Amino acid sequence: MPAASPANATGITQLRSGEATQAAGASLPVAGWRAVKLPATWRGVNAGALWVRLTFERAPGETAPLALYSDRVRERYTLFLNGVDIHRRNAGPEDRSFGWHRPLFIALPDRLLHAGTNTLVLRVDAAQGRPLAVGRIRIGPDLALRMDFRWRNFANVGGPQLITGVMVILSLGALLFWLVRPQERVFGWLALMGTVWSFWNLQYFIDMMPFDDRLFWTLNADDLFVLTWAAFAFAVTFLEIPGARRFIRGSAIACAVAIACRHLLLHFGLNDAPSYLLVWPFALATLYLLARACYRAPKAENFAMLAALIASTLFGFHDLALLATGWPGVTFQLQAYGGFLMFLAFGFALGRRVLVSLATVEDLNATLETRVEIATRDLRESEAQRRQLEVSTAIDSERERLMREIHDGIGSSLITALAVAQQDEQSPNTIATLKRSIADLRIGINSLEPINGDVVILLANLRHRMDRELRDAGLTFVWKSMDAPPLPWLDAVGALHILRILQEAIGNILKHAAATRVEIDCSAARLEGANGVLITIADNGRGYDPASIAHGRGLSNMQSRAEALHAKLRYTSNPGQGTALALWLPLHR
Repeated sequence: MPAASPANATGITQLRSGEATQAAGASLPVAGWRAVKLPATWRGVNAGALWVRLTFERAPGETAPLALYSDRVRERYTLFLNGVDIHRRNAGPEDRSFGWHRPLFIALPDRLLHAGTNTLVLRVDAAQGRPLAVGRIRIGPDLALRMDFRWRNFANVGGPQLITGVMVILSLGALLFWLVRPQERVFGWLALMGTVWSFWNLQYFIDMMPFDDRLFWTLNADDLFVLTWAAFAFAVTFLEIPGARRFIRGSAIACAVAIACRHLLLHFGLNDAPSYLLVWPFALATLYLLARACYRAPKAENFAMLAALIASTLFGFHDLALLATGWPGVTFQLQAYGGFLMFLAFGFALGRRVLVSLATVEDLNATLETRVEIATRDLRESEAQRRQLEVSTAIDSERERLMREIHDGIGSSLITALAVAQQDEQSPNTIATLKRSIADLRIGINSLEPINGDVVILLANLRHRMDRELRDAGLTFVWKSMDAPPLPWLDAVGALHILRILQEAIGNILKHAAATRVEIDCSAARLEGANGVLITIADNGRGYDPASIAHGRGLSNMQSRAEALHAKLRYTSNPGQGTALALWLPLHR
């Protein structure tokens, strides 16, 4: 009889080989045994049951409790230790317990163990057409194997149960979201995929089969085809594959054909594995389309979904090989974890899209804040301009009123007084005084005229007011250039200061210069690196020596007015060469 493998450092022995035979009845077979390697899978065992015999050694004097652990035994079985029935599962029609996917752990009764060689026999049978399987079997200390069993039991059953619960909750949430927003079809497909996947995982929750197990396995196997269709339909919708609806309809027809093929094979007593193989070319073609879509739209969420779908497809290959060929793989089905990967990839994609949306909202908020700030500033400026306009309008109205009152009141009185004085032949001094008063009044009125900072207009008004008086005095006035930029700061008060300075200069020429010609020039000029406007008044009179003449009150007043304007005033004169006044006005104060 084949011997067991040597025990490892923990005292665990793995039984890698044994003997197998097929026989009916409940008694241990005597003949027909042949060598077999474990793990192993058998198909087509329809008459009787499969018996597997194994041996292991127990050292003499060993008293530690021993246990048996197997990663799987499919499906119904009875375990014999040294010819004694010690454990069974679903071994008869009255026992409908269900747990082929659960690992097997049995504490071996110490009273039945022998020093030296011990014999284990497994009687395994299944429903019509179902495969039989015996996985890896290990014998060793109870505690060491129990820890391995607990981990494997969680991987086989606990993990799928936990994942299924999460998928049911997420599927319900996706369904509710899709009902509220039907245009978001990807959530509808996600809900369908999660529901179908949860139904397929129902096998991990059943301990006692409530009805004929053949019906359950039929529905479970057919559900795998529907699951494949739903998963790929969800993926093509998520990745926005062109022609997704045609693809979904075509894949539904392909899955229906595969299901019909499976039932046809089973009807004739044949292996149904080819029906599963029909799905894989379709799956690989779909993965190619999805990979091409990811290449065209290389986004992290798209690659995550493709990776999850590839992993789920590989899990399906693994499970098919595990069930159909006896290949041990990782000893438990992985397809149950594929749904978790799909939901995880979708959660990652949803999170990415939420982050992008939040970033977009933040950018929009920042843009809106900037626009609101700009609009608020513009509104303030507009309001300030409106108030300034109101003030300017009020000033203009008041200026018009003052000009009208001065013209109609004081002006009319002075003109009347001048006419009476001339008619009564009053003294020349009186008449001259009245004329100067009228001229001063006119200059004051001119300063109130709106000129929008244009010095040229101001000088033109002065020329208009004084031209006749200057001609009567025998002076020839020459107005030159008259091309200068406007001064933004020039208001009525500034205009009056400029007119008074020019009036005083012209008065000095009339009184002291004995000149016959006066030139007035106005042009743009720079002084000490600053832009401005330069007004010059030059005569051809007798001139004077500035060092020998004391400055009078008139010149002091002119200097004070220039300082009020932040302007520069300068007199130049030489005896016999006339006098020149230069008034420089800054462009910006």
